[in-house]
Amino acid sequence: MTAVPPKFINYLEKQRFQLRAHLYQARSLVGSDSSGLSDPFTRVLLANQCRSTQVIDETLSPTWDEMLIFDEIIMYGTIDDVLDNLPMIVIEVFDQDTVGKSEFIGRAVANPVLKTLHEPYEKPDFPPFLEWFGIYRGQNPAGELLAAFELLQLSSMGEGGPDAALPPGVPALDRTTDRGPLIPVPRGIRPILSKHRIEVLFWGMREMKRLQLTHVDRPRVDVECAGKTVTSTVIENCKKNPNFSQPVKTIEVDLPEREIYCPPITIRVVDCRTFGRFTLVGTHIINSIQKFRYIPKVKKKERRSLPGIPGLGPPSLHASPALHPNAKLAEVVIALDASPGPRQPLMKDSTVIEVPSSSPPHKGKESKKDKDADNKKKSKKDDKDGLDESTLDWWSKYFASKEALRREQQRKQEEQGDAGNDIDALDLDNQIPDTLTAVSGATSDGQVPNGDVSADGTATLHVINETGSNKGDMGGDGKKFKNIATGVKIANKLSPKPHRKGKKSGIAAMKDQPEEIVQITIYPCELEQVPQFNGFREWLHTFELYRGKNTGEGAEDNESRVVGKFKGSMMVYKWPLPDDIEDSTPFGCDPQFGFFNGLPNNDPIHVLVRVYVVKANDLHPADMNGKADPYLIIHLGKHKVNDKENYVSKQLNPTFGKCFEFEATFPQESILTVQVFDWDLVGVDDLIGETKVDLENRYYSRHRAVCGISEEYAIHGYNTWRDPMKPTQILGKLCKDFKVDGPHFTHGKVKVGDRTFQGKQDIEDENGHKKPTDEHIALEALKHWDDVPKGCKLVAEHVETRPLYHPEKPGIEQGKVEMWVDMFPMDMPSPGAPVDISPRKPKKYELRCVIWNTDDVVLEDDAFFTGEKMSDIYVKGWLKGSQDDLQATDIHYRSLTGEGNFNWRFLFPFDYLAAEEKIVISKKESLFSWDESEYKIPPRLNLQVWDADHFSADDFLGAVTLDLNRFPRGAKNAKQCNLGMLKTDGTVPQVSLFKLKRIKGWWPFAAKGENEEETELTGKVEAELHLMSEEEAEKSPAGLGRNEPDPLDKPNRPDTSFISFLNPMKALKYLVCVRFRCLIIKATIMALLTAILVLFMYSMPGYTVKKMFGV
Repeated sequence: MTAVPPKFINYLEKQRFQLRAHLYQARSLVGSDSSGLSDPFTRVLLANQCRSTQVIDETLSPTWDEMLIFDEIIMYGTIDDVLDNLPMIVIEVFDQDTVGKSEFIGRAVANPVLKTLHEPYEKPDFPPFLEWFGIYRGQNPAGELLAAFELLQLSSMGEGGPDAALPPGVPALDRTTDRGPLIPVPRGIRPILSKHRIEVLFWGMREMKRLQLTHVDRPRVDVECAGKTVTSTVIENCKKNPNFSQPVKTIEVDLPEREIYCPPITIRVVDCRTFGRFTLVGTHIINSIQKFRYIPKVKKKERRSLPGIPGLGPPSLHASPALHPNAKLAEVVIALDASPGPRQPLMKDSTVIEVPSSSPPHKGKESKKDKDADNKKKSKKDDKDGLDESTLDWWSKYFASKEALRREQQRKQEEQGDAGNDIDALDLDNQIPDTLTAVSGATSDGQVPNGDVSADGTATLHVINETGSNKGDMGGDGKKFKNIATGVKIANKLSPKPHRKGKKSGIAAMKDQPEEIVQITIYPCELEQVPQFNGFREWLHTFELYRGKNTGEGAEDNESRVVGKFKGSMMVYKWPLPDDIEDSTPFGCDPQFGFFNGLPNNDPIHVLVRVYVVKANDLHPADMNGKADPYLIIHLGKHKVNDKENYVSKQLNPTFGKCFEFEATFPQESILTVQVFDWDLVGVDDLIGETKVDLENRYYSRHRAVCGISEEYAIHGYNTWRDPMKPTQILGKLCKDFKVDGPHFTHGKVKVGDRTFQGKQDIEDENGHKKPTDEHIALEALKHWDDVPKGCKLVAEHVETRPLYHPEKPGIEQGKVEMWVDMFPMDMPSPGAPVDISPRKPKKYELRCVIWNTDDVVLEDDAFFTGEKMSDIYVKGWLKGSQDDLQATDIHYRSLTGEGNFNWRFLFPFDYLAAEEKIVISKKESLFSWDESEYKIPPRLNLQVWDADHFSADDFLGAVTLDLNRFPRGAKNAKQCNLGMLKTDGTVPQVSLFKLKRIKGWWPFAAKGENEEETELTGKVEAELHLMSEEEAEKSPAGLGRNEPDPLDKPNRPDTSFISFLNPMKALKYLVCVRFRCLIIKATIMALLTAILVLFMYSMPGYTVKKMFGV
């Protein structure tokens, strides 16, 4: 039988407690009213008691600062039972409504900190600390609550009420406060406050939606924190000028010392309507002020070193112990000064690099790997020498950059694969901080220290410390380099890889180097996502304004609640600021005069905007065939460009190559929208995806995102400088805007602040004449502007990759688009013509492939009459992957040795893109297709050898595939032709038919063996490949096969090459005269001998008798 639970439980003991609930504030509450705000209050429940806080009107981050007291709480059991099973406190947050019952926002649960009678009321447990408790509505988060709960055990009730029963040491409550019945949180629990200043930048309003069927014409912004509010001016006409007339205002508040207790900042936007009406438009809550907090950097006291007294110099960090003592190339000693000078607060610490003499290189026998490396270098040098700049365009830079990006990713993968190995002694990337900069005759980034260069071109490698003292004369094992190029080379080898990869030193840049294609930076993400640029929010942020009830449905619900955007910023810092600040504002000013001092003017400006859309990748299919017909629509304010006529048929990776030009006015027309649509023959076109770019943030950014800085400066050719301002003008403007000393040009050098750069001093015009210029030197300074005090990384010439999203499918990527944007002020000199990025048109070629002979072809068939091995050989060939242009030779019948003679010409016309090394094929997918689809395949010539059969399928014997861009050179004769020619490990020399134009030789046919693993040699073919342009082919035409014009001679085939059942007399003649000729002769002789012997035996007896009898 199951036991019946008892109806009553009798406890022998009971405990009395007092609960003190310290409710300070809440944040990120769910908006429950139509305005998007709430009127929150809190209920605290424990046992059979309930207490409520006051109601805070229209806020999502209320500050109650209230203590709720539960005087008499009875718990049954011993005190140990209560400690083992602490009671659960339930905190419920409600929204107070004037009509109807209060609306539930969320619930939080907490355990109190329990104090027994005999436990002392002292730190660290008492008084308790405030903690953040999560508020949930169901499983969805609804906010956070900052509170603390303490449960105090009471003694027996005596006279004087509950406070008299408190244990000793517990502070009594002052129930009579200036707030009436409300008791604030005690001083020991509430956060410690200090005086702060909040400096608010009111820049403007953007993308404001209608409110109550009316436009928001006169918005005003209120910023509230810790109960104090700063109000912006009212925008008189939001359509004409959505910016504020007085952008900067300040407010002083008392904020907690600890950031975890800081209250959120609330941004409210109010529309000031007629008759004194104010309508709340939307709100934005900033829960954490971490990214807006400014902690000033104070100057350190200068420590002077006493000369001649060791140990009293400035402290330095020696990195030599991090290096292995048995370094292979050289021992590196790096000294990093830890105390910057007083006038250089933002300078990177200088570096001292000593290069001791190393052992001489080994002059032994050159290995095979070294020879291969030398061959590769030689081939690369030959390619550079053959570079024709007249054939280069923007796409040349694009594809060269793509290839460099691919190699860089491959290198990173290889490094990650070797991550488990021991760190090399010279791998400075893992041993030296990023702030170190190699100082030598000329640094890897183009900076030049204070070195001495003699008149004869030689120089001494000097090592400069922070104070500028010369340490070129190294003692001990130090080595002095009389040739500065040698010193630079060794220093660059010892410098970290990222600093030397792809960069030339100042001296090396001036030498005659093989010309390379200038590259651009290709970002695999949005430009705002690049860490160096920080979203272009160094001083201007965008805050989305929310309105309406939060249903808790995630990102889709939040997007529907957005009613506009507020552009501005704020800075929170302790006030007053210290006097010895070494930092500066983003505009190079002193923070003492305001963080937003030096702000650019926010009046409307006219800007020329050029939008370059290169291509799209991985688009979401929009048609039933799994493809799409994409085209572009560009929006910029009221401007709209529909490029529907130039849709790309049946492509998920279309190449657009378009430039769209607009004349816009900022800030009214500052949001650029790039949409990709799918063209449909019938019905409405479908939106595939879109991306939006905030051009205003880019235009005002310190990173100068208006026009990318090119890698090199040129006045003609494919890399023509496209900015209307020259590098010297840009450098001068930056120095003026950021209050940097310079630029000072002297003798091929430029000094900016305390940095010196150098570069080429002349430039070549279109006629080949060289002229002196300082533009190259200024460009070097621009490319390393982040090394200059108060400087930052400037946006380089680039292509960014932006994801496409559909408004009805938020968060799901629909593809990517590669693009970039250039912006030029209309009050500046007009820029040149836009960059031509139109897709390259393929060039028409004709490949003439002559099949002369075959040899050593495997014999598959047996002769019907004789049974001997033979093959009826013919060769197939095609260039396009789907065998649309398949051609075949005639048949060489009855080949008994594997030799075939053809003298047969294949003609393959095709369209070729040299930049992508692809053949372009345009054709209709089916009979019902509306237009042609474009495909790109590698230019691969496929040759196959077959054995013809009359009454069954032909037998495949072997094949060879030749990539016209890189394939092995043909053998001179059939004996030298083998399978080793098909190796792809780099040991076989490769040639390009597009460079040679014509080649002849022997290539092997191969096929899989019986085990399907090893490749067997199945024949050899002698072929001649001749590549001609369309114009050349028209001038010297040739016929297919052996036809006119330019016919080929008929092959000289043996008499055995014929068809037996079509030529019976020839077959009989072959059997009699060729195949069985010897046998017939032998049989005839034997027959004659047999006849003679028979006649002799027949006539011998009679003749003998006649002789015997004398007849």
